[in-house]
Amino acid sequence: MKTPISNNKLKRSRSPHFFFGVVTPTPKDDDDDSNRNEEKRAKVEEGEGKKGAFLPVVHASVPPHTLLLGTQPSDNSLKYSGYFMTNANCFWHIVGDALGFRRGFHVDGREEAVDYVRPHLMHSESASYEEAIERLSSRGYAMWDVVAESTRKGSLDSAIRNAKYADVRSLVEAHPSIRKICFSNGIDLARRFRRAHDVWLREGTFYARDDPASRRVFGDLSAEGRIELCVLESVSPASNPRETWSAEKQRAKGHDDRWAHRPAALYPFKRASWFEACFADEPAVKAAPPFGSLDSDYRG
Repeated sequence: MKTPISNNKLKRSRSPHFFFGVVTPTPKDDDDDSNRNEEKRAKVEEGEGKKGAFLPVVHASVPPHTLLLGTQPSDNSLKYSGYFMTNANCFWHIVGDALGFRRGFHVDGREEAVDYVRPHLMHSESASYEEAIERLSSRGYAMWDVVAESTRKGSLDSAIRNAKYADVRSLVEAHPSIRKICFSNGIDLARRFRRAHDVWLREGTFYARDDPASRRVFGDLSAEGRIELCVLESVSPASNPRETWSAEKQRAKGHDDRWAHRPAALYPFKRASWFEACFADEPAVKAAPPFGSLDSDYRG
């Protein structure tokens, strides 16, 4: 199985090798290059400078049916050499709820899930990062990022500059079993992917999932395609959907629907989007109470 770069996912990365464009540059021995590598690493650790990405995750013996795409590893992910490592990012919590485990790995000294997630988790069995990767990929889910290299200060997608894009087309063509691509960071990521791959997307291979967000970005594509494009609620802690705002804030903005009268709790709302569009066939999801059936699905 291909996994992100690093043997110990939770130790701070001290490798002088940077992974731009999902390739490993060959190190040189002269002092000048060594000094430049040290300077580059310092900039990445300070949240500045050129930043790369990881190799795709694809199980060695299980053909993938779904490709999960992120934008580009955050500073925490680069620091700890793993996908979606920020504590407040809900990706691994949602994956765990869907596949029957609890995220057991955290960073910067944290030992449990963040407050907005913890009360809603469905399982008690803890999984390490390596175990989570295995559980995800062995169920037929592949994973990669859209941006292979960029100049970015901090971790926000909006701060990405001079982006170079991963060769997602080659990955998909190498795995013809893929029938669905899910965008983990919402509409902004889907639009970035559309701009980077518009010619390929118009060749007739793809169609939009029948929901407002997916149709908004990909609705003009052929309905006869074989690969479904799904725009999901963003797992980023920077994303707070309107449906989860306070009732007062929603009404002040002119909203008067069900969410303005009873706002959703943030994590259950995001998880529901993923359960419906990405993980609907998983046994744990089929057995879970539907969103809205629990008082905890709504803000207190």
